[in-house]
Amino acid sequence: MPVLLNIMLRRISAITLILFHFTLDAQINCDNDSSLLIPIVDLQFDTYLGFQGGLYPGGMNVMPSAHADSGIVHANAIMPINFDGEIDTTYGKVVMVGLGNGSAGKSFNKFVGEYINQGYTDSCVRLINACMEGYSLHDMITPDADDVYWKDVNDFFQDVDLKKKQVSVVWMQAISFEDTFFTADQYVDTLTNTYREVIRKLKDQFINLKLIYISGLHYGGYSDTLGEHYTAVGEPAPYFNDFAIKAIIQQQIEGDALLNYSGDDAPAAWVAWGPNFWADGRTLREYDDLRWLCPGDYDVDQDGFLLAGSGQQKVADRLFTFFSTQPTTTPWFFGLPYDCFTEIEAEDSTEIDSLIIPEDEILWITQNPVKGVIKFVINIDTQDKADILVCNATGQTIVEGAFYKVEKGRIFSINIEQHARGIYVLSVFVEGKVYNKLFYLDD
Repeated sequence: MPVLLNIMLRRISAITLILFHFTLDAQINCDNDSSLLIPIVDLQFDTYLGFQGGLYPGGMNVMPSAHADSGIVHANAIMPINFDGEIDTTYGKVVMVGLGNGSAGKSFNKFVGEYINQGYTDSCVRLINACMEGYSLHDMITPDADDVYWKDVNDFFQDVDLKKKQVSVVWMQAISFEDTFFTADQYVDTLTNTYREVIRKLKDQFINLKLIYISGLHYGGYSDTLGEHYTAVGEPAPYFNDFAIKAIIQQQIEGDALLNYSGDDAPAAWVAWGPNFWADGRTLREYDDLRWLCPGDYDVDQDGFLLAGSGQQKVADRLFTFFSTQPTTTPWFFGLPYDCFTEIEAEDSTEIDSLIIPEDEILWITQNPVKGVIKFVINIDTQDKADILVCNATGQTIVEGAFYKVEKGRIFSINIEQHARGIYVLSVFVEGKVYNKLFYLDD
């Protein structure tokens, strides 16, 4: 009887411990600092469970020359594109968008910051972060994706006064919550199919898309085994994600018709690896000495997969190195030799019934003297773009840009508070005519 009682008490204690564990927030597991798996870039010519290493066919980490040549041709064909989806070296933009989850987005922000800090900003190039927390790879292709995921992506473009038609390049690092890991073969096959659908969807959403770069995930061994998405972010799912990316790129290289990128009606864009991020925890990988430290690179207050600042910086640094050195990125990443006027930020359309605007006035400043921000109305409806210049009393241009959306009842604004008080001229060029207004900038 005492033995039976002892067993019962032990079972009750175990159940209590399990229930208590489920009530806790997700916990990082820094002790699991190695999965004993060999990174795909180190595995190369060897195989694991039938999967050969290397980023590209034949165990190579270097892209096959024919595929690389095609990518270079597409990269050199990238031109600024305007709101209408047409090549336009005066008002167009070269837009690269980052897609993925929130963790990818934080790293992409640091990458954009590094691009700006290095002085590589160019009026033609825009790097747009459309990564979003809570979305999965499958959310890009579900039946309601156009009304949910892609609607949210479109909001990012509206916020920066751009259009999806202007996108030429995509970088993607996304998690698939729905492709559950049972066996390596099953997981790689299903995830490869998911990537195929996503690649085709990208071309559907971004009709001028030319280049897609896909990065895999970082080490997931520190993830909490009771975390909500452990099967997607805990090892070995992130490890085998790399083999799915390799498989889909290889299928395009080998001529899969569903991934054809040649011709005006091609269902896909050219696809290649972005920088690769998987390393076995604390173990330095031979390829480039990358490793993932916990604590340090991971947010200790999260579930063991989200990166902290130092981890995000590792991703950002590799993104910057990649896009500033690859033969398929350098033709456009550093900018193009065109004017590509910068759009000036405009306020949302505002009712101006309270303003008294003479009927014969096309350009009207709403308040003069100006207090830091000049607000004005272009009192016409037109499909034409409006070029904007602001000059000081000596004729020096202090603001130069353009507005794409011109309509009656819309108040535009330009912040010039950093300039000295004095007399300035606002000039608007629209429909082949120029309109000028003097104003006084006050403190």
